[in-house]
Amino acid sequence: MWNVKSESGTLHAALIQDTTLNFWENKLPFVGGESNLQYLHRCSHADYNAGGHDQWLQLGEFLKGEGVQVFEVVSILRKAIERASEVEKKDIIRKFWGANEKAPSPSELRVEHLTDGYPPRPYYDQARDQVVLPDFKRAAWTYTRDTSFTTQIGTVICNMRRYSRRFEPQVVKLAYESDPVLQKNVNLIWDANEVTIANTEPSNIEGGDTEIIDEETIAVGLGQRSTFTGFIEFAKKIFSTDANREVKYVCAVYNADYPAVDYMHLDVVMNFPANRKALIMPYYFESELVKDMPPKKLLLKLLAATRIQSERDARPMQEVVSPAAFERAGECYVYIRGKNNEPELLRRDVSLVDFLIKEDKIDKDGLIYVGGQPKQKNDVEHLMLALMEQTRGATNIVTIKSGTVISYARTTATIEALTEHGIRVKKWDDSYLDMLGGPHCSTSPLSRDPT
Repeated sequence: MWNVKSESGTLHAALIQDTTLNFWENKLPFVGGESNLQYLHRCSHADYNAGGHDQWLQLGEFLKGEGVQVFEVVSILRKAIERASEVEKKDIIRKFWGANEKAPSPSELRVEHLTDGYPPRPYYDQARDQVVLPDFKRAAWTYTRDTSFTTQIGTVICNMRRYSRRFEPQVVKLAYESDPVLQKNVNLIWDANEVTIANTEPSNIEGGDTEIIDEETIAVGLGQRSTFTGFIEFAKKIFSTDANREVKYVCAVYNADYPAVDYMHLDVVMNFPANRKALIMPYYFESELVKDMPPKKLLLKLLAATRIQSERDARPMQEVVSPAAFERAGECYVYIRGKNNEPELLRRDVSLVDFLIKEDKIDKDGLIYVGGQPKQKNDVEHLMLALMEQTRGATNIVTIKSGTVISYARTTATIEALTEHGIRVKKWDDSYLDMLGGPHCSTSPLSRDPT
């Protein structure tokens, strides 16, 4: 069965999802509740037909060009529905709509109902004199890494914290179950949506928060999306399923929480472009081992100055990020297998960076900073550059093999830093692409070698 042994070893197979249309079309350009994805207050300039879709298709071309076997969710599901019997279609409808009377019939079921809702497009009902909206988009984004991820021992179906994304893992799971090659090679070890525990905190675990560091180590970011309860349940499942005891460490990494940017996954602050190298967001992690690392305190002081200015100008304070949101960012809590395969806290490290250096998994001089190296100590201009590059998706690279990555082309300063470290960068055209996720979010590795 396929497995993933690292973030930077040679990639052999990956899952992607072509729902790019949902970035821009059939949206109202107003602020609205995320429970109804007809509302969107950003990306109004983008045009799916003018180049957006063509740009997104480059991802698959890059991967295939490097010998990666690519599986695409929507095309898999379209073929599955076309060949499904009426009984099989009824089963799909039951899984996605339950006893809801507003559901497609077996004869009309098509893939757009699974991705875009039922009906798949808004329309005017003349008889009722009403506008009818889709019931719910079930695959709103292209970010397959978020909805499922493959570990050293098998694949996990995620439990999404954001209400509007709660159906996406179900769509991806059906793709795994429908494609004959995936049926044969993918071992689904856990569906986090099936967890039933007496706990008021939801057991959320998302793939964007999960980094497969190497053959024995997994890191999970906790914060806006993945919860501590989800982390503990995931660690239990890994340790209990890992019959050969390959996985030694499952690390909980503290992520900046609300009101930080709303897509604060671990893979937007750290990734691995090559063996023993890490691309990190500077000013996010502390270090006791790397003395010249750009200091987190500079970010905290910048945020404090912003709040002081906001208060001086009598602007609403609730809209300004607090330094407290980042004070613990990057802290690492290391768990090992305890009695009865229960996760047991081994130690706390000041950051995930220091844990990786202590365990000889990356080199001190293997750190690459988003925005490149600062020119001087407490370089505020570099901090501002790094923040903008990170917002453009600079850290969210996907590695095809050690030393070769896909990056958004717009992250020019970070690409220059990667190149200086000997990394070959395949630049993904991005003028039409969404800014909530990048190449790493859009690619879910299914089979990858160790570093």
